[in-house]
Amino acid sequence: MSEKLANSELNKMYQIIKAFNEGLLVNPSEEWELEYHDEPLVDKRGLNILLKKIEKLLSKGEVEQIKRKILRRRFDIFNNEIDENVYNIIEKAFNARKTIEIAYFDMNSAEVKKREIDIYHKTRKYIVAYCHLRLAIRKFRTSRVVSAKLTNKPYTIPHDFNRNNY
Repeated sequence: MSEKLANSELNKMYQIIKAFNEGLLVNPSEEWELEYHDEPLVDKRGLNILLKKIEKLLSKGEVEQIKRKILRRRFDIFNNEIDENVYNIIEKAFNARKTIEIAYFDMNSAEVKKREIDIYHKTRKYIVAYCHLRLAIRKFRTSRVVSAKLTNKPYTIPHDFNRNNY
């Protein structure tokens, strides 16, 4: 199946890549560009249309490989961006000593995996918790928690738990 790109779409792609290559485009979702210029170089709607067309031209394997590469960059150790809604749920779970269901990005597989955890210690950067999947205490990077859901399952922190061991 060969999906053709319209000349206007090729024009837009060239503009985006050229601007990026020259360091003029770092974050296409920033609004400042509209205030200074008559029109933005990139708009999300236009990008999504182009991405879908390009995706159809690539094999499923190529698309998956690219998506994994992008996700690994998003959740890299240098990206410490924390979803505040998720962190609020983490705090509630810890304070109430309730098990929490999380979707956690795994760097090795580049996939989001569901887990149930009991939080024993937390900071803004890390969570030390008992993982019901691994049946062991694990350390989770807070910025890799994609979503969180509070459960009604209570837990207690073992008396011999020492956060300095993690």
